[in-house]
Amino acid sequence: MQGKIFTIPQKHIVVAGENVSLINSNPEDRIIITCYPTNLLSLHQQLIAQAALTTIEDSCTLTGYKTLPVDDCLIHSTEKLMLIEKSLPICLLYLYCLGTDKHYFSMLFHQLVSFNINSTLLEFFDRHYLKQWAVSRYATELGISVHKLNVIFQQKYGMPVKQWLIEQRLRKGGELLLTTNQRVADIALECGFSNHAHFTALFRRRFELCPSVFRAMGK
Repeated sequence: MQGKIFTIPQKHIVVAGENVSLINSNPEDRIIITCYPTNLLSLHQQLIAQAALTTIEDSCTLTGYKTLPVDDCLIHSTEKLMLIEKSLPICLLYLYCLGTDKHYFSMLFHQLVSFNINSTLLEFFDRHYLKQWAVSRYATELGISVHKLNVIFQQKYGMPVKQWLIEQRLRKGGELLLTTNQRVADIALECGFSNHAHFTALFRRRFELCPSVFRAMGK
C-alpha cells in the first residue's frame, strides 16, 4: 500500500482495498474473500442504521488498511459458511468488524453501500428481477447496451447480469419453497423461469438438491 510493507500477526482479519497486495505469504495460512458492495446488501438494514446513528455525523478518516484480531471459532465458522454461500462469510465477518470497531465500519458501510441502495439501477432490478425478460430487455428498459449493462454488473457485483438474475431468482425460489405450499411448477413461473424443468435443473446445480428435497429437508 503506497510502498509500505506491514507484517500481519496470525489470526487477524485484514480489510484492504484493491491497491494492497500480499508478499511472502503461504497460501495455506490465509483465506482471501473478495467483497463486492452487493454482498453487504443482505445485512439487516435496521441493524446497520442503528449502529451508524451515533457516528454518522462524526468525521472519520477511512484508511486503506485495517486489521482486527480473530479467534479459532470465527475462522472455523467462516470456512464452513464459504461452503454454503459466498456472501454469508462476508456478512459474518463484516458484522464482527462492525461490533469490534463500530465507528470505522459503520462509515465504511455507508461509503460502500449507500449509493447502491439508492441507485436507479438497483431499484429497477429489485422491482423487475422476477420477470421473464432477456438481458437485452433489461438493457433496453434502462436505455443502455447489453455490453454496458454487463460491464456495470461486473464492476459492482462481480458477475454478469444473467448470472446475477439467476442467483436472485433461485434464492427467491428457495424462500418460497420453505415458506409456502405452492407447487414447484408455480414457484418456477413466479420466479421468472420459463418452466418447471429449467428451474429444477438450475436449482439442483446451485444447491445440489432438487426443489422437492430442499423443501422436505427445510421443513
